[in-house]
Amino acid sequence: MRPEGHFLKLLRRADLPPEVLDELLEDRGARRYHAVRLALAAHPRTPRSAALSLVGTLFWRDLAALSANARVHPEVRRAADRDLLRRLPEMALAERIDLARTVGRGTLVVLRFDSDPRVVAALLDNRFATEPDVVQAAARPGARGAVLEVIAAHPRWSLRPAVRSALLRNAALPVPGALALLTRASRRDLEGLCRSPGVPEILKACAERVLADRARQV
Repeated sequence: MRPEGHFLKLLRRADLPPEVLDELLEDRGARRYHAVRLALAAHPRTPRSAALSLVGTLFWRDLAALSANARVHPEVRRAADRDLLRRLPEMALAERIDLARTVGRGTLVVLRFDSDPRVVAALLDNRFATEPDVVQAAARPGARGAVLEVIAAHPRWSLRPAVRSALLRNAALPVPGALALLTRASRRDLEGLCRSPGVPEILKACAERVLADRARQV
């Protein structure tokens, strides 16, 4: 039986002839290697029906790789995301964290609403995460305070005005996290905190102080 490396070397060729691909697809010895099945599913010349049939045989890490690979056909990426979302409820926390860090957008848009702050923290560093994703996670009604604190403390996303605004308007944001955002908050957000009922007095007082300091600087 030929080794896994032999098949993977062939599948690194983007110009692999169709007849060679057909041979690999029919070779049970080749398909017993999960890395070969992944490479076949991802190869641009693999017939679409064959690539889709391979998706369901892959491990979740392989599905995440397909989901995040822009060179893979969109239909195959969508199939990988569907399979991941089907498996998601059964995945352990550590697996969800790893998934959030690397997966493509089809699964990311669901993970952004995960209730565990460690999953959201991983997602914030995902290269496919966008500002609207983070804003929606920050503005979500019923979001856990720990999740909002993770967003508020992120060195990149906390600098975005839209993210800060969404956080400050979410009543679930713990006071320490809100206080850390005040000096860079917009006038509109500060005034909203001062007027809104239910805002802790210490947060209102600090917002008023920031507004007063800015007025004196004009």
